[in-house]
Amino acid sequence: METYYRPSRRIAKLHGRWDLRVTVLVTGAQGFIGRYLVMALLARGDVVFGCGRSPRRARHFTHKITRLGVELVAPLPEALRPGPQYHYRRLDLSHAGAVAQAVENIAPTIVYHLAGSLRDAPFEQLVSNNIVATRNLCDALADSGATLVLGSSGSVYGAVGGDGMPLRESGPAEPIDPYAATKRTSEDLVRIAMRAGKLDGRIARIFNVVGPGQEERHVAGRIASQIADLRDRAAEKLALGPLTAWRDFIDVRDVAAALIAVGERGMAATTYNVASGRESRISEILDGLLVAAGAETPAIEKQPGRAVDIARQVVDVAALKALGWHPVHDLPDSLADVMRYYLDLDDARAG
Repeated sequence: METYYRPSRRIAKLHGRWDLRVTVLVTGAQGFIGRYLVMALLARGDVVFGCGRSPRRARHFTHKITRLGVELVAPLPEALRPGPQYHYRRLDLSHAGAVAQAVENIAPTIVYHLAGSLRDAPFEQLVSNNIVATRNLCDALADSGATLVLGSSGSVYGAVGGDGMPLRESGPAEPIDPYAATKRTSEDLVRIAMRAGKLDGRIARIFNVVGPGQEERHVAGRIASQIADLRDRAAEKLALGPLTAWRDFIDVRDVAAALIAVGERGMAATTYNVASGRESRISEILDGLLVAAGAETPAIEKQPGRAVDIARQVVDVAALKALGWHPVHDLPDSLADVMRYYLDLDDARAG
């Protein structure tokens, strides 16, 4: 019989009433996905602790975006600015003792582990922040009864094609770059802890995320920034890589809802694909952003793609949908919100 883990709730008597709330720890809480997950949890009334390597920032992301050829720290959308009920601690997860102490002090019922280094980071950082940090967190949570949801990446599948499509959680994982390899290793560390009976965990493989404020290493943010420059006559053409690949894009708000579903209703020791279940050509990202900006198709200067790339991804999300989750935001609406982020930024600067 399939059994689902339901996190226990912190029980305390406050102001004469019993307070039943989940205590949640989000690592990488100031990252792009982390910010949206924190707000979704707070909206539910959970007790939320965030942690990360950076000091707390109330009005900005930790990454930068580019406007008019100048880098600036990416502003947080107003909806992502948490109130005083949110708790944040600066914590380096590569320090085992500090992680153990933080877990003991917070006593979380569920942990969403999103912290880590992204693709193109130096190899030493990938190892420290993706592998060592996960091992330390698994050790700190051992025998605690807390649930760990590991935020992994759809890149672990690699360039699986042919009979390997659609990408199912039970299929092969063949990482093709150091980033994907370290994410796969972090998954293995969670599995080892689960097999040893030390941890109640599950894995969420997140695919191509779209949403307001995202880093410009991602295609939607990169194109939207350039389109905004075109509107300001700061550029005459777009510099873009190949637009022929197919990807499964998912709105960051749907990712947050999916992670919560995996944490609360997911089955222990199970891997879930976090995607929309719909493939789109990258050229659709360009078209959608141009429509959102009210701009005509400009001249395009072709740039080389990555040395190692994946031509197509088709993702099976049946396991995630079986938890009652369904995507709410379609791709055109998500792209409109990304473009609006840049247009609102321009309005604020003009004001």
